[in-house]
Amino acid sequence: MNFFRRNKNFSYATAAMVGTMVGVGVFGVPFSFAKAGFSVGFLFLLLTGFLTLVVNTMFGEVVLRTEKRHQIVGYTDLYLGPVWKKVMFLATVLSIYGAMLAYIIISGDFLSNVLSPFFYLSNTAYSYFFAFILSLLLLTGLKRVSAVEFVLTLLFIFIVLLVFGFGFNKVDLNNLKAVNLEFWFLPYGVLLFAFAGMSSIPIQREILRGAERKLKKSILWAVLLVGILYTIFAFTVVGVSGDITSPDAVTGLFEFLGNKIVVLGSIFGVLAVGTSFLMLGSALDEVFRWDYGLKKGWSWLLTVLPPFLLFFIGLRTFIDVISLAGSLAIGLIMLILVFTYTAAKSKGERTPEYSLDIPKFVLYSMALLFVAGIVYVLFVH
Repeated sequence: MNFFRRNKNFSYATAAMVGTMVGVGVFGVPFSFAKAGFSVGFLFLLLTGFLTLVVNTMFGEVVLRTEKRHQIVGYTDLYLGPVWKKVMFLATVLSIYGAMLAYIIISGDFLSNVLSPFFYLSNTAYSYFFAFILSLLLLTGLKRVSAVEFVLTLLFIFIVLLVFGFGFNKVDLNNLKAVNLEFWFLPYGVLLFAFAGMSSIPIQREILRGAERKLKKSILWAVLLVGILYTIFAFTVVGVSGDITSPDAVTGLFEFLGNKIVVLGSIFGVLAVGTSFLMLGSALDEVFRWDYGLKKGWSWLLTVLPPFLLFFIGLRTFIDVISLAGSLAIGLIMLILVFTYTAAKSKGERTPEYSLDIPKFVLYSMALLFVAGIVYVLFVH
């Protein structure tokens, strides 16, 4: 307790990144591991976790080299210019639309698990219900849910440990041995999506103001904690449910762990995707209004209509959506952040509290990996 009091701001800053990373993507991790093979998925978790850690600490240095507070698009504009700013904006919008579409898709599974005993509707109908209600809430301006994110993060940790506790004795190690090379690339995009949390770094700096030297350590602990949680969650779910692991992770546990754990996990899922939908939606709505001068009605339509229409025309495969959003949008964002970092090294406005010394061949190798991921998902897979 004394440690927490002494390091309160550090704890809050770390929780801010953990809360940003832990979202709907986590539910897709066990399914992607089950399809590709747990060993393949775990190797991708190590790779994407490492890439996320390096890029996030690089972006942290960019933030610390800059006097004024910006967000990712603003830093790109400052150090790379207006052309790259537009590319970063498009990548950011694409990632938000992908996330909002994923929330709509998976909300139907969660709501069905919770409400079907009382009001039976199809999963698709529940998804439409979710999209309609949350879009209306967004129109009314109900967006101040950031305080809930901290509680939801603690709840997620509790549920992961609960699933692990109830499921450990039912883990079949044979479920972890299979490898399916047909789906070998699936975990990459899912994990990039699940680890994405770089937008929290400017907020972490504000929380740590006066102690910015702790920013790198805060990023390290956040990525490490999330990586451990994802590993435990995937190990337990895949070990228990094997080939019948569901895309939402929790539904497939029904016959092994019973209805209560499925309902509890689904209630958390509904809260997590609901708050995330409002937070991302309000952020995008503000971009359209503040940065592009659109009126409230038009900005709201541009925020909620594209993901709704994508769902309406039939894009309803949760794993495919987050895999594409991760490989393409998050991969592109991280690629641009590599270039932003190299530019900030020479153009920075202030001396940062920490300075990384990353060899150029490592930076070029990371950039090539992100490009390869984008090319593969667009033209090969």
